[in-house]
Amino acid sequence: MKGVEKSAVLNTEHDADLLYQYKVKIEKIKDHLLDFGLTPNQAKVYIHLGKFGPKTAPDIFKTLNLPRSEAYFILNALQNRGIIMAECISPVRYTAVTLKKAISMLVNTEQEKLKILAIQEKELCELWEEISPYVIEPTETTNKKLQMLQGSSSIFAKILSIITTAKQEILIFGTEKDLSRFYHSEIVDIFINSASKSRVIICPAQKIPEFANNIDKKMIRLMPNAKNDNQCYVVIDNKETVIFLRNAKHPLYNMFAIWSDSNSLIESMNNLFNYYWNNAEQCS
Repeated sequence: MKGVEKSAVLNTEHDADLLYQYKVKIEKIKDHLLDFGLTPNQAKVYIHLGKFGPKTAPDIFKTLNLPRSEAYFILNALQNRGIIMAECISPVRYTAVTLKKAISMLVNTEQEKLKILAIQEKELCELWEEISPYVIEPTETTNKKLQMLQGSSSIFAKILSIITTAKQEILIFGTEKDLSRFYHSEIVDIFINSASKSRVIICPAQKIPEFANNIDKKMIRLMPNAKNDNQCYVVIDNKETVIFLRNAKHPLYNMFAIWSDSNSLIESMNNLFNYYWNNAEQCS
């Protein structure tokens, strides 16, 4: 009997460990789906249908504990995106397309948006050129500015625009995930090839991530034990700064940052970076 009881305990522990691993993998998939523009609940519904098969709307909002009205709104949104389908039976059941097909549909949607924006850009520029300038020139202002940046596209575009003009110094403080997104947005490449003095702090991090191996180790320092996984900012030539208020912990569409050329704000970020730099670990 004791052997049977011990075996049951081991099986229970194994099942619990396996369940935990599944949950971790599901969370990773959900995070990636958020990067494709789905909301957390939309991702949750798609994963549920993809893994448990066709379900009715009541089944979905009861199982996932979603408000009835929100569940129907989510199902309509996912149908519009082409990643779930409604079966023509009563009661209506919803089924998910394969993950590979869903990602293809989401990518194609984003590509179509980019094409539309490119067309609109040309039309807007043509309209702009057709407008005659005012007789009186606008008054120059010396007031310092602050710009709100919502979503990864606008944030990374802003960083790229200022980092390419750097002449003296580029400072970057961020997590491995922040730096990974910078890498895929070509920011790291520009950082590496810049003629200006550059330094980067990765926090928290135990070692240099693989994508940063091309960066001179003298330019990198690590903070392994710090709890700063919500901090990310860039300072350029002590003249401009981009500070993330919501960094790579959040989905791409939900990232939020501010840009400013305020002397006091830049000086504060510069001093903070130097403080971290002096207390961070050098890379061997």
